[in-house]
Amino acid sequence: MYSNKKIVQSLGEILISKSIFHIIISPGSRNAPIIIHFTQHDYFKTYSIIDERCAGFFALGIAQKIKKPVVLSCTSGSSVVNYYPAVTEAFYQNIPLIFITADRPKKNIDILEGQSINQENIFKNHVESSIQLTEEESKLGLWYNDRLINESINKCILKKKPIHINIPFSEPLYETTNFLQVKPKIIKTLPVINYIEKSKYYKKEEFIWKKSKKKMILLGLYHSEKKLEKILKKLSIDPSIVIFTETTSHVYGKLFFSCIDQLIFSIKNQEWINLKPNILLTIGGNIISKKIKFFLRKFPPLYHWHIGENIKNYPDTYYSLTNFWSIKPEFFFKIFHGNNLQSSDYRYRWEILRKKRIKKNNIFLKKEKSFSDLKVLFFIFKSIPKYSILQLGNSTIIRYYQLFDKKKYSVKSYCNRGTSGIDGCVSTAIGYAVKSKKIVTLIIGDISFFYDSNALWNNYTPNNFRIILINNGGGNIFRFLSEKKISKKIFNFFETKHFLTAKKICEMHNWKYEIVSDKLSLKNNLYVFWNKSDKPFLLEINTQKSNNAEILKKYLSYLS
Repeated sequence: MYSNKKIVQSLGEILISKSIFHIIISPGSRNAPIIIHFTQHDYFKTYSIIDERCAGFFALGIAQKIKKPVVLSCTSGSSVVNYYPAVTEAFYQNIPLIFITADRPKKNIDILEGQSINQENIFKNHVESSIQLTEEESKLGLWYNDRLINESINKCILKKKPIHINIPFSEPLYETTNFLQVKPKIIKTLPVINYIEKSKYYKKEEFIWKKSKKKMILLGLYHSEKKLEKILKKLSIDPSIVIFTETTSHVYGKLFFSCIDQLIFSIKNQEWINLKPNILLTIGGNIISKKIKFFLRKFPPLYHWHIGENIKNYPDTYYSLTNFWSIKPEFFFKIFHGNNLQSSDYRYRWEILRKKRIKKNNIFLKKEKSFSDLKVLFFIFKSIPKYSILQLGNSTIIRYYQLFDKKKYSVKSYCNRGTSGIDGCVSTAIGYAVKSKKIVTLIIGDISFFYDSNALWNNYTPNNFRIILINNGGGNIFRFLSEKKISKKIFNFFETKHFLTAKKICEMHNWKYEIVSDKLSLKNNLYVFWNKSDKPFLLEINTQKSNNAEILKKYLSYLS
């Protein structure tokens, strides 16, 4: 059984031709033709997520795992706008999502019709393609829709960016047929590999690279390929090169510097001036560390080169960009390789600093006896099972993870750092877990969790999914970030104080739940936390008795 709307039949057949079959549907009436067609078609795997905001991030999590486009469908009106947080996150994280929104016919817009808003191009600033289809079922109308659908989905695949397909539907909406009435045109897309041809045009850059004795490679958000990791490992033996990586970079090497904030947070200006690079080479997207942004902007390098595909605007993050290379990093390094090692003590000087920081880190954590966010998270990060997946909440959690050495390179970690919002962290993690056979653990703060608690309202959360909820009573990051003393009345609008727990939410959704507030209880619960279970498991850790912001400040001050 199929929808009798030819536009929907064409859309389905084009998706099949491009091997796209995960469809996240939010229930509604105007999108009834899509619901009928895709849920009855044997090819598609459909999921029902009622909250469109959660649905958007749930789809993002699946796409993050399978590295292929995922489709979403919702009804018309305000439901469409609820997709926007996930649209922006997918755009800046380079995640391919296909947002299909049902709409009223154009003649019904702006005449006080229910669930009607101006949906055409509503996401235009944050999608690779935005198309408005026609209901016309003539030969010309079908050709027009087929062309636009092919072109838009091909952009989604090639650019790894979200797209928006808006489809007007006139009533009746629920009519069906037993036979397909269309045979849409299929336009294939073939990827083109860009590369640098070694020529006289790069003689100057080659000379600068080879002669420089202080080169810093900084990786931000990057969906890594093993090729790049191998190249960087070879480069890391060059004494003139330091390689800084973040949690979201997904590359690992013994000589890489992976704890940026631990290393530089307490560094003095003069120290940085002595250690700053001549050449800064950046790869990937957003950088989590605010401190390295501060130093690179205040004391910029002589040259800043950025490598990145599918970027419309030059990412001049540090206000000093001199070269932009719109290619894959491995092609860049075919020319700018490290065969001629420079005589330099640059990496050695950073290594000395790192050893000092690690020593002080160990002393502080050994002395500190509080049951604080810092101590709890340090203990948890050491306990994560090998070969599992770690999803991290935004704000404080991801920043704490940046402080500690990740010796378990087998643990892959993810965080929504496209726009860095707290919305959707739980939904994304569950979406990822749905397609993963490994244990998936989300570590998240209380405000982020409660903000996205609707994520638990679904029928798909696997039993291998775990949440560790750090409940410090609300928004502690603002106590850390604010350097000036703010009156209590004003501060109440920054920090979200509360006395909530996740107990009732877990009962409502039939999750296993435990709460701890001391080290012994935490240790005992973690001992069984990742064991096989017949339910998803949430472990809540209450750290409200500790002055978490002050302990973190004391820790960072002690490192210097």
